[in-house]
Amino acid sequence: MSTGSGAPILPRPLPFTKLTGSGNDFVFVDARTDAALEAVAMDLAIIAAACDRRFGVGADGVVVLRPDPVHPFRIRYFNADGTQANLCGNATLCTVRLATHLGIVDPAGFTFGSDAGELRGWLRPDGQPEVDLNPFDRLEPSVGIPLAPGERRMGFGFPTVPHLVVEVDDLDAVDVAARGPVLRHDPTFEYGTNVNWVSRTPAGWAMRTFERGVEGETLACASGATTCAAVLRAWGVTGDETRFRTRSGRTLTIRYRRTPQGEVPSISGKGRIVFSGTLVDLGVASG
Repeated sequence: MSTGSGAPILPRPLPFTKLTGSGNDFVFVDARTDAALEAVAMDLAIIAAACDRRFGVGADGVVVLRPDPVHPFRIRYFNADGTQANLCGNATLCTVRLATHLGIVDPAGFTFGSDAGELRGWLRPDGQPEVDLNPFDRLEPSVGIPLAPGERRMGFGFPTVPHLVVEVDDLDAVDVAARGPVLRHDPTFEYGTNVNWVSRTPAGWAMRTFERGVEGETLACASGATTCAAVLRAWGVTGDETRFRTRSGRTLTIRYRRTPQGEVPSISGKGRIVFSGTLVDLGVASG
């Protein structure tokens, strides 16, 4: 809930855990056994205030662990501005890390619910989380948007959230703050899109992301990396495994695996628990 001034009021203390996935960071709230806590954690004003990097915890989004009739839990993901998204790849990797830390799942493999459908996660032998994603709703190797200088081609993918992929000559030369909003709001996309720029470097593929809902550049985006891998694969320039150096300097790996249900993409990368705490007061600066 919030006051007339826009400052959210916490009706009760809110325990949370802060995690980061390759620099893409999140506030997690475990509300599996507390419906009242779940309601507080999904208040949009509280989400936005908690994500504020000066007046709150600071995060790119909030993840709420909720009860599920079939799985050990299900998740609901909210962007930093309070908007809901069906999927966030790095948040999902962090979910796997937190669930195994809490001891509520088998680290060797488990399923959980999400607004993107059932997902399967596990910890790799190196301790990194990995998640199988569902097949793409849409994959378009070509998009009819005029290219800006330095841009080579564009593709689009929809792994339950929209992602535009732009191959560029020089990743460091991209003006993400200026070009990002233009492409993010291009009328080609009914509900807007995330934007990812990719470039081949001597060390391999690298990427940058302008994230919808955050409305700025984030240090990593796993669902974006998944889309970049799918588009590059469709262009014939990469194979069944693609590694991306993110802006944080961390690596995200996308693998295409053959399963009894067909070919599925999986993502693996860092998922690190930073700290746990309790939110007591939240507020925003007033004039």
